Amino acid sequence: MTQRHADTPLAIDAATAKASKQRTIDALIQASPSVLLLRDGELVLYRRTRSLLYQCRFKLADGKWHRFSTRRASLENAIAAACDMYDEARYRQRLGLAHRTHTFAQIASITLAEMRQQIDLSTGKTAVHSYATCIEKYFLPYFGDKVLEELTHTDVREFELWRDRQMTRTLMATQIPPSVATSISPT
Repeated sequence: MTQRHADTPLAIDAATAKASKQRTIDALIQASPSVLLLRDGELVLYRRTRSLLYQCRFKLADGKWHRFSTRRASLENAIAAACDMYDEARYRQRLGLAHRTHTFAQIASITLAEMRQQIDLSTGKTAVHSYATCIEKYFLPYFGDKVLEELTHTDVREFELWRDRQMTRTLMATQIPPSVATSISPT
């Protein structure tokens, strides 16, 4: 009986070690790779340590790394999303477009920053100050969240009507001369 008690802890330790080893192997089998190379290494899919979502990065002809979130937690869905992003960016590059679409507000903020820099460098009031004011007062409130590439002639015409309603006075440059107005209007 004494011998059985001596064998029992060893048997439990061996069983525990075997179960622990099996759990480790199962975890390694289920673990996703930390970095996955796609499209002959041109597209890199990875997961940050503090995030459940996969990220991707790739280089375009400009030589810079472009990083995006796939917004996907599953590896299969992240691969599909990353490949779609990469293909779209390369297609847009071939067409001479920006690799990602920008809203009017994003472009306007960059433009306003450059204008403010010009205003700070010059002495006195310039036309740039008036342009910046118009962007902030009229263009940003109307076009803010619209994608710049998707703006149409109709959008611009609707903006002009909206702007005219916002203003307390009529603009001299936007008034149609009577001779042109009579030739345009149906009689």
